[in-house]
Amino acid sequence: MSSSAAPADPAPVSRPAASDNPAARVWTSLDLIQWTRAFFERKGIPSARLEAEMLLSEVLGCPRIKLYTDFEKAVPDDKLAVFRAYVKRRAEAREPLQYIVGWTEFLDLKLKVAPAVLIPRPETEELAEWAIGILKALPGECLKALDIGTGSGCLALALAAKEPRAQVTATDLAKDALGIARENAVNLKLDARVSLLEGDCFAPLPPEQKGSFDLIVSNPPYIDPAQKAALQAEVRDHEPAAALYAEEHGLAVIRKIISGAGEWLKPGGRLGLEIAPEQAGEVKALLGTAGFAEIEVRKDAQGRERMAMANRPPSPL
Repeated sequence: MSSSAAPADPAPVSRPAASDNPAARVWTSLDLIQWTRAFFERKGIPSARLEAEMLLSEVLGCPRIKLYTDFEKAVPDDKLAVFRAYVKRRAEAREPLQYIVGWTEFLDLKLKVAPAVLIPRPETEELAEWAIGILKALPGECLKALDIGTGSGCLALALAAKEPRAQVTATDLAKDALGIARENAVNLKLDARVSLLEGDCFAPLPPEQKGSFDLIVSNPPYIDPAQKAALQAEVRDHEPAAALYAEEHGLAVIRKIISGAGEWLKPGGRLGLEIAPEQAGEVKALLGTAGFAEIEVRKDAQGRERMAMANRPPSPL
């Protein structure tokens, strides 16, 4: 990183005197964190220091704590060049940090992510925790779960990782997304218990699996396309549109899942959905119309209604 760069450029802003040799400037991890934090703050990046630390730890291949225990060590020039490129992508292009580093954590699982899949959010973790609790409370040696629109595989893989009795099927329309989910399953050594199928919602499932699932979960596309302009640039400009937006004010895919889930669930099986807060009332009504009972909507950590769970009654729908 050249110390003679203009302040708006993602390179350290402290400038040597004219007689100094910019190439001779030594940058330590602490120098880079402090400069990048200030730069990110000027650019409106939230959690500026944390993101600076995460990018630098990724470039250096070390835990974040080591950035401070080795704070006086010079960062090699080749690493500086990579770090500078990462900072520019984050601040100028507003590319999500998770896409830059290529991974994220989901319930302590390390998952590969790329622009072909959504970046898992905290509310999806909360849905996963709710669903895992339901599975753990069920009797039996083998439990069957289905994840609709799996993306990175975060929900399917969390269910399999946290409940060893679970055999999980996951579907997605996007071949590229399934490739990433498959890679994550292999990396986590869960590929023997997670089956990935390409297709729309329930379409790729074999007919003999009807009425066999203890649990169906989904984080479907649920954003109204009319809201696109109001989204953060990180979401609007980088995450896959097909996984974000749905017609009918964001409810088109949710309607399809609710209308089809009954014939795939066991009597007493559960359907869990991530939803937008403004959809809670409509989703409850849709579930009731489809014959579901024990309908519950939960709030996320921010106090927004973001998850719905319902039970297929023992009697046929």
